[in-house]
Amino acid sequence: MPQPRTRLLDLALPVILIAIWVGVIFAKTPEEIVHVPEGKPVMVDGKIGLEEWSDAAEVKIPGGARLYMKTSGGFVYVAVQFPAGRSGFTDVYIASEDGNIHDLHASAKLGERQLEGGQWPPWSNWWNNQGWVANVSQVESFEKKTFFPAAVREYQIARSRFAGREWRLMLDMSMESQGGQYTVVRFPASGSDSNPEKWLRVQFGP
Repeated sequence: MPQPRTRLLDLALPVILIAIWVGVIFAKTPEEIVHVPEGKPVMVDGKIGLEEWSDAAEVKIPGGARLYMKTSGGFVYVAVQFPAGRSGFTDVYIASEDGNIHDLHASAKLGERQLEGGQWPPWSNWWNNQGWVANVSQVESFEKKTFFPAAVREYQIARSRFAGREWRLMLDMSMESQGGQYTVVRFPASGSDSNPEKWLRVQFGP
């Protein structure tokens, strides 16, 4: 049976309400290192299959969301599982060892942008993703611009795309709220999108 209808990001981003969850961080603190293990490749289809992520590093996020990470065959796999009953889209921020900071966006569209001079450029170019892919929202109705709920966002990122054995990583989960607006939940909650100092440290093997 069709799932309930929901509206997602269109070409012009809707007004977004920023809400930072405050509370105990159940995951590793930014000062700790999340060691990303080698595992099996996954199908990037927006579904958490049985045992599909059992060999990944798991980070529990306050409120019930989860972040999974592993490597396989020269790729980094990242999965963001929204809290039960919630759906939306994601921005995965990566700061690599060469000092560059990128935002990898996955909603009904894929897009990336790079921090320049401490500022993020506006979203103007879509489908410019290089060296990575993610699942996108499935259209329910083109006429009404509605999409099926997306409770999971999965990314496949080439290790060679971002320099170094250690990345800093931050996540924005944009969850649909009433009235077609979105509430952004950031993890780590104290992170800044222009300074990776308080982001998660994720480290890969050789």
